[in-house]
Amino acid sequence: MIYQENWKIFMKRNKYELLAPAGDMAALKAAVSAGANAIYLGYDEFSARAKAKNFNKEELEEAIEYAHLRGVEIYVTFNILIADFEVKRAMKSVKMLYDIGVDALILQDIGIAAKIREEFPDFELHASTQMAINNYYGAKFLKDMGFSRVVLARETPIFEIEKIKELDIDVETFIHGALCVSYSGQCLMSSMIGGKSGNRGECAQACRRSYEIVDFDGKKLANRLYYLSPKDLNTLDDVAKIINAGAYSLKIEGRMKNPEYVYTVVSSYKKSLEGKLKEEDREDTVQVFNRGFTKGLFNGDFGRDFTSYDRPDNRGIEIGIVLEVGKNFAKIIFDTDIYEGDGLEFNSSKGRFGMKSRESYKAGKVYQVELFKRPLENSKINRTYSKKLYEKIDEKIDSYDYKRKVDVDLKIKIGEKPEIYLKSEDLEGSYTLDRLVEPAKKAGLERERVLENISKTGDSIFEIENINLDLDDNAFLPISAINELRREGLKILEDKILSESINRVQVENNLKGHESKIKAEKYLIKVFFNKFEDLKKADLNKIDEIIIRAKDLEKFKKSYGDKNITIYLDKFYSYDELERFRAYILKNKNVRGLWINNLSEYYIFKDDGLELNADLGLNIFNKNSLDFFKKLGFKSTTLSPEMNSGQIQSIIKGQDMEVNVISYGRVPVMTMKHCPYSIEKNCKDERNCPSCKFKNYLLRDEKAVDFEVLRQNTFTEIFNSYPILLDGYVNKLKENKISLLLLADEFTDQVIDLYKDYNEEDFYKLKEKLEDKYQAVTKGHINRGIVSG
Repeated sequence: MIYQENWKIFMKRNKYELLAPAGDMAALKAAVSAGANAIYLGYDEFSARAKAKNFNKEELEEAIEYAHLRGVEIYVTFNILIADFEVKRAMKSVKMLYDIGVDALILQDIGIAAKIREEFPDFELHASTQMAINNYYGAKFLKDMGFSRVVLARETPIFEIEKIKELDIDVETFIHGALCVSYSGQCLMSSMIGGKSGNRGECAQACRRSYEIVDFDGKKLANRLYYLSPKDLNTLDDVAKIINAGAYSLKIEGRMKNPEYVYTVVSSYKKSLEGKLKEEDREDTVQVFNRGFTKGLFNGDFGRDFTSYDRPDNRGIEIGIVLEVGKNFAKIIFDTDIYEGDGLEFNSSKGRFGMKSRESYKAGKVYQVELFKRPLENSKINRTYSKKLYEKIDEKIDSYDYKRKVDVDLKIKIGEKPEIYLKSEDLEGSYTLDRLVEPAKKAGLERERVLENISKTGDSIFEIENINLDLDDNAFLPISAINELRREGLKILEDKILSESINRVQVENNLKGHESKIKAEKYLIKVFFNKFEDLKKADLNKIDEIIIRAKDLEKFKKSYGDKNITIYLDKFYSYDELERFRAYILKNKNVRGLWINNLSEYYIFKDDGLELNADLGLNIFNKNSLDFFKKLGFKSTTLSPEMNSGQIQSIIKGQDMEVNVISYGRVPVMTMKHCPYSIEKNCKDERNCPSCKFKNYLLRDEKAVDFEVLRQNTFTEIFNSYPILLDGYVNKLKENKISLLLLADEFTDQVIDLYKDYNEEDFYKLKEKLEDKYQAVTKGHINRGIVSG
């Protein structure tokens, strides 16, 4: 941490942006009053917080005017995957956002980003964390494409930020708030369980549910806990380190939070950045909302330090203890004053229960309190809501009164038109009244009265600081004319502030590809072997393309010689891992191609002559994205498993590129750095991951449904409970020359035989076998999808 005496030197050397969330106008005003430099918010459509209030066009215009007059920028989240039937409407919205003066768009969908860059070359684009960029090569890709900012994956380590700093691109990183346990944009769990997709802003937060850990025989390995529920991020003591590493924009999560939360957190970070943070600010930050705090994976927290494994919700702060319990009452003592209306939480034998305090209590005094449930003796009492804190925050928000200093030159000369000239910082404006100043018939204008009326700025953002008045003796103007000079002059100045607040800079797309000329001649059967042992269970001669993990390459060569294969690239590598990995792959002549799951992987391999296939990690959801990757030279593209049959038929219409659809297997529904079993073992870091025996097990949810967990080196994948198995629709895919991508298991050969010569009898026989092993099968989103239209 940088101590206060060093802050002036530090802040001269570094610039930063404190970026705050706003779910509505009240939260936006709270953020501005607390010292935010920029606000991110959602428009009514195409935002990854579908449950937030968000802003309509009129509210956005109000927000932009309010913010820009106070020197604050507005970024709009346009950060979901967009279906083909929505593209026209989406681009109409983009034009509207451009026209009303939005400073930047935050985007997930790569195809829509390419279209916006083409049609609005001077609209500033920020790559959402939903794009899952976590290294230098991913940031380089986006810079070349014309993005001016990358919102890094929350897992991105400090050393990677230091490397990205070499690029001329803004780095935005999260500093506070709720965390996704999965890499953003790489979570399908809510989608596959209940059709609520995180890629559409509708996540049902399966990560906040409790799970047991069991082995493949059903034996319990660990008790039911919240293994996937991260604590809230808190870097109040680390923001200087984050800026020094290369981050420019410091992002606070919380578009679903209330104005009091937004004000408290923004204010605390503003004070931390200025070296003025007090213990009271820390306490307020804890009280306003917390699930327990972590400094984040990028700061080295791991396991129990990272995860709120005992509960998934706000825990408030500990403020008392239950001394004695009787029938319908308890004797309690508080270590801080409690006020009527405070939210109190008690622990009982059946779990936690809460209530609003019906009166005030003094610290240190024993009280007998009537309760509707029986708490545990000697148990702790938490305050989950502080009425006094909220009142204090509301008072601060209400008292905020931004004023911009203005210097005025006012000329009132007999026989001339009166003129006012105004200057505020680097902006100037003038106004001339269309009437002549006359000599007074009785008393002329009094100097003091003119100064008084010119200084009356009312509720505007301006405050007159200096007035230079050139007033002729015995000159006459009505007071209404003086007021008009002031009013029109300030309006001109305000219009200049708003017109010059939007900085449009044209950006070119310098991303050069080699457009693919490969045409799909027929459907192919492609099989990904996630586990090497599944290779031995399959007849490889039935498979058109064998896909394996890079870690299995040496074993494959020993068992199968120089047979051609393609390599599945894991979704996340550091920049130096990618460099080493590339050198290794290029030495192996039997590797004919790669399955790309991250934009960084394309960038580092793009000129090496290997066949490149776009895999699930790239979230291809519309024709624009498919065409984008075709222009980059990809041999094939894999459609998002969140697409339904109608979308699939639409996207391939008139398309001659090789297209893949997941047609069998358990789809990975989460990819994360976190290891759930680290909670049970109380691991402090990842150092023992390579030798740990608890790499493959099941998470059992509250409905007794099992999800396989597989720890791969230093990241974890969770797979859907049920495998996808397609019915007669598979024939439609084959007719359209769509390749069938299978995720291997012990049934791979039977699935291939079924799909090559489909009939209903074989389908139901195989379905019965799969249900015996996995409890059920699913068609995925083929029928329902995640959007309708």
